[in-house]
Amino acid sequence: MKMGRFNPVDLFLFARALPLARRAQRVHVTPIPALIADLYRHGGGFGGYPIDRLSLAAERATARWSAWFGGMNTCLVRSLVLGALLGDRGDVVLNVGFRPGDDPEPGLTGHAWVTVNSKPVGRDGDLAATRYTRVLEVQYRDSVRDGP
Repeated sequence: MKMGRFNPVDLFLFARALPLARRAQRVHVTPIPALIADLYRHGGGFGGYPIDRLSLAAERATARWSAWFGGMNTCLVRSLVLGALLGDRGDVVLNVGFRPGDDPEPGLTGHAWVTVNSKPVGRDGDLAATRYTRVLEVQYRDSVRDGP
């Protein structure tokens, strides 16, 4: 699906994702379940839009927030925003996983991605499908129920 530069739908989704990208910047000071609960309350309602468009909006919003205001543009922030946009799509889960680092950088490499009904979605989900061992799963709906 080709998405034009000034497609009104993409601009609308970007405008809705940008405030979520701002909220997601608190990931370094807010516990992930509490942050997901907050994002879930402010996201969702986009069930009629294709997942690839929502993923693009999350990527653009986090990249622009980072460029304009100096925030983080990481897989975790993108996944937090995407999960919030997808919040009403069923079983939406934030996943965090690790794998051994590549030479010459030994150690662990981490990654975050979103699944919807157990299927990885978005660019970060495609990357993580088989390469990372999942160590954390946080469901968006459960975080709202258990959140602050």
